[in-house]
Amino acid sequence: MFDAAEAEQCPDCDIPLQPLHQLPPSLDAVEEQALGWEQNPPEDQLRPWYDLGRGRGLLLGVALSSLLAFAFAPWVDISSPHAELRSGYALARGPLGWLWGGAIAWFVSLALVASRRSVNQMRGVRAILMLFSAMTLTEVVMLVALSPSGSRQMHVAYEWSWGLYLALALSVAGIVGSARFGGPLRPPQRATSTAAADPADASTLH
Repeated sequence: MFDAAEAEQCPDCDIPLQPLHQLPPSLDAVEEQALGWEQNPPEDQLRPWYDLGRGRGLLLGVALSSLLAFAFAPWVDISSPHAELRSGYALARGPLGWLWGGAIAWFVSLALVASRRSVNQMRGVRAILMLFSAMTLTEVVMLVALSPSGSRQMHVAYEWSWGLYLALALSVAGIVGSARFGGPLRPPQRATSTAAADPADASTLH
């Protein structure tokens, strides 16, 4: 060990002296860090509850917005036989009870996304989240395809309202977000010397 101003080469063997923070890590340090990565890899480390990265914030927002659109946004504007605006919730309470499936799927998605705190946990529920997100899309397609056209005895006139299209867009966004939930796995980082954390250390070693 020498001070930076004391010598530039070892007086015994003439080997150039290097600052500690520029030296590579020792074999023991490399092995110790590799063992730590083996026992607790980054993709298994728990993230804070409030962390909204890697798609958590996006999916939580999509699920909550979808529930609000189901409950309050108008899905259909009926003008005959009587004028009425109906939300997805109002339709589900009537003869279209199968519309509850999408709402329940969004409730479960909220719980799943909120409880996944590691990258591997997030990536592990991608498929089920995509399925849940697609339920509203399937229901909207069925609703439009099977919508009534009236009869001779009763004239039915209606238009699909913006709430239906919003629910459809949120469903597509949920599918895309679920497919990318957790993000890609990051390549393992190379071991670094603990001395590198203090570049101001002017001590040298050979």
